[in-house]
Amino acid sequence: MAYTSLTVFCVRELQGPPGSPGLPGPAGPAGGGYDVSGGYDEYRADQPALRAKDYEVDATIKSLNTQIDNLLTPEGSRKNPARTCRDIKLGHPEWTTGESELGTPVLADGFIRRFYWIDPNQGCSNDAIKVFCDFSTRETCIFAHPASIAQKNWFRSTENKKHVWFGETINGGTEFSYNDETLSSQSMATQLAFMRLLSNQASQNVTYHCKNSVAYMDAESGNLKKAVLLQGSNDVELRAEGNSRFTFNVLEDGCTSHTGEWSKTVIEYRTNKPSRLPILDIAPLDIGGADQEFGLDIGPVCFK
Repeated sequence: MAYTSLTVFCVRELQGPPGSPGLPGPAGPAGGGYDVSGGYDEYRADQPALRAKDYEVDATIKSLNTQIDNLLTPEGSRKNPARTCRDIKLGHPEWTTGESELGTPVLADGFIRRFYWIDPNQGCSNDAIKVFCDFSTRETCIFAHPASIAQKNWFRSTENKKHVWFGETINGGTEFSYNDETLSSQSMATQLAFMRLLSNQASQNVTYHCKNSVAYMDAESGNLKKAVLLQGSNDVELRAEGNSRFTFNVLEDGCTSHTGEWSKTVIEYRTNKPSRLPILDIAPLDIGGADQEFGLDIGPVCFK
């Protein structure tokens, strides 16, 4: 058998140099473009919710900052009461007694005094109490209500002289009250309890107006046997003589004899035990006669 030989040649296509660009082709169909100028459009749907949350957070932070500022620098106003007058002075060292614009001017003790609001128990401001602030001594002073007792013949008796408690025994007499007219007795008692805990010292004056009634020193006998008694808080009895921790001082003593004229004796008690104040009652001894009269001015109890 004869075989025929076949030779296969692979021919490579030769390429010449690139030619010049051709004409642009026809425009294609319109597609979804991306607007760079529009910003982050994909987040726009969430922005109102995010902004509302931001406003809520900002309002909360602002409220907290206001509360902190009120605690650090209380003004002593009805809406922003301080814990004590000392706190008001620490927050406003430039304030002087009676010169603050916030204090409410009221005539008391013959002077124009400015009152502030404090909340010793730091509860709601509804139980805040109105006080006088002595910024020179940083004392918080709470006034009695009422602050004076009428001058008249309060007691008639032919029995032997003995101490008679004004609020407990005398007809028409009452124990001294320190309730604000807008505050209940229980709320005031709570505030006084906290005021005592926040203080290291306390003081109070009582002025005894007299007509033929001895209040302290008896000029005739030269002793203190006819001196009045005072009832402090917690049933503490304060006297003219005896244990020095429970004795009061006299700043002025005009009630020493029966002259038929009105005079006065100013009694002061100072203590490092604030729990003993305020004074709640008084017991004169030299009363009971038809010509014997007395009245009282109950000074503020001041805590420091």
